[in-house]
Amino acid sequence: MNSRILALVAVSLVGCGGKSPGIQDSGVPGTGDDASVTGDGSPTDDASQPMDSPFPFDTALGMPLSVPAGQWTWVDFPDSTCDDGSPTGIAVSPGDAGKLLIFFEGGGACWDALTCFGLNTAVHGPFGQAQWDAQSATITTSSILDRTLTGNPFAGYGMVFVPYCTGDLHAGNNVATYDVAGQAKPYHHQGAANVAAYMARIAATWTNATDVAITGSSAGGFGALMNYEPIRAHFPGAKMIMIDDSGPPLAGTSIPASERMAWYAEWHVGDLIDPQCADCKDDVSNLPAAVAAKYPNDRMALLSSLQDQTIRTYFMLTADGMQTALQSLKTDKLDALPNFHTFFVSGETHTMLGNPSGFVAGGTALLPWLGQMSSADAAWTSVGP
Repeated sequence: MNSRILALVAVSLVGCGGKSPGIQDSGVPGTGDDASVTGDGSPTDDASQPMDSPFPFDTALGMPLSVPAGQWTWVDFPDSTCDDGSPTGIAVSPGDAGKLLIFFEGGGACWDALTCFGLNTAVHGPFGQAQWDAQSATITTSSILDRTLTGNPFAGYGMVFVPYCTGDLHAGNNVATYDVAGQAKPYHHQGAANVAAYMARIAATWTNATDVAITGSSAGGFGALMNYEPIRAHFPGAKMIMIDDSGPPLAGTSIPASERMAWYAEWHVGDLIDPQCADCKDDVSNLPAAVAAKYPNDRMALLSSLQDQTIRTYFMLTADGMQTALQSLKTDKLDALPNFHTFFVSGETHTMLGNPSGFVAGGTALLPWLGQMSSADAAWTSVGP
């Protein structure tokens, strides 16, 4: 137990890795510098319409976002919340009216009083305008969100940055109460509820999207995978892809049963996952197959180093144990899916989308590989050691 605590302290101190978009390690109609983006019509009262399906698959639309082209703009969402109960929001950068990239930020996870309030193994709120202004240059520069990055296949896309401050892999739907030294403290694990609020307005803005990329790193990689199908419901006619960077849904007890049970008990992650995958509670590695089978024309990818130090610490694995679990996930689960491929590199680095120009697997550079993925190139396949 002591080694476990020390390891998680180390992870929390380094903030889950180095610079990455939103890793603390962290379409829009209209283009042109003089355009103000509002969607393809005037705001309506769509937000007041009754839900056409229960959480997380409600596709009722809210008001379109109204943000200027040619820059990133922070948008407050009063109906969203960070762990501390403060409201958060999203950052938006308009681009091609038909193309959209959504990026989920990372930053650890927590599931009890010790991890949430003692070790602080997940980033805390608030995250609003001030935090975006302070971090935006670091988040976007040289990352997948950098329009000037040479070879970035998503440079022309409209972009949405989803911050992370709920400690639940963007997958929670609960306000937990933890006993901290005899004091009851609430923790808003409401990441999936936030995503649902965001999507009501994002989908109302990109009503004509033809190409949609759902991406994320670390906790955000898990979030991209877990929220993929509910987001997909908003864009039934679009070509969609999913890029899970360093959020591997390892099989069976490679993710400790105690952690998985806590996700369901404290985050209510089952509200998000159970409608997608009935047998994921016992084995989260079943989720890729469930989603990929439902959308056989969508392309999906997992990026990871073989011995990812951050992920193996959270799951209490040795370096060799992490590599074995990751390779087993690939060979036993993912290789059977024709539309799901992997980009694996040697070593123990954590996350790639913060510096996608810096990674090569099996002689293939990451950005061209992502370009093959997004363009439906028939030569796109798994690469790595």
